[in-house]
Amino acid sequence: MELRPTTPDDLPELHSVFSDAVRSVFQPHGFDAPAPSLEAFANLQEHVRVTGTSMVAVDDSRVVGFGSAWTRDDHWFLASLFVSPTAQGRGVGPALLDAVWGDAGHRLTITDSIQPVSNVLYGRRGLIPATPVLTFTGVPAIDAGGVESEADLAAIDRAAYGFDRAVDHRLWASVARRTTWGDAYSYVFPNGDIGPVAGLTEEAAAEALASELARTTGPIRVRVLGSARTLVEVALRARLRLGPVPGFLLVSRGLEAPRALAPSGYLLY
Repeated sequence: MELRPTTPDDLPELHSVFSDAVRSVFQPHGFDAPAPSLEAFANLQEHVRVTGTSMVAVDDSRVVGFGSAWTRDDHWFLASLFVSPTAQGRGVGPALLDAVWGDAGHRLTITDSIQPVSNVLYGRRGLIPATPVLTFTGVPAIDAGGVESEADLAAIDRAAYGFDRAVDHRLWASVARRTTWGDAYSYVFPNGDIGPVAGLTEEAAAEALASELARTTGPIRVRVLGSARTLVEVALRARLRLGPVPGFLLVSRGLEAPRALAPSGYLLY
């Protein structure tokens, strides 16, 4: 087994490993597994590869696992750790985690709640569930009157995330519509995904989410941290449906779950 840095040519194999790995977790429970297109998957993985660290495990010239992580300021986020079902139980996952671990002081990741093996692995490294990550879908039905205005993205990121997201804003803005609401911002993607939505306060983020939902006429998906209670209440008021498989936000000691955030997804938080 060889570990080496990911190259752009590896991305199709990473997509195959991811698809096989998540199906092996979701299908035994009767749940539909996440199935992003190769283009969407590769776009995000390439961003993490360029702005963070990405490693693959190769066995006999075949990619059987990969891990990726990014660091912003002193915060490290595990973006991906997937191993082909045929290579599981051979120490590939822990080896990849070691390879992308880095030396940041604060650590986070988002994982599926139905991943018992992975969640124990992360827990032994000090990454403990802090709050659920709830997925809401449907056609929203809500009234809101938010007003678009200038916003200080850096100040909002410091309040909502605790670290700088400038490099990620460049990616999000290249593929999604960003709206600033004074003390908050929101992104909407062409496929209907909403997020991130972040605010200086929980109330500002909730108002931005409500305003974004109010002007939406088609089906959407938004992920909301359970710790952001006011945003959860907005999603429920908009008559959105709650997905069947919540995630976990895992954090290292000393970190608290954000209260003014609907994250972009599992890979970029």
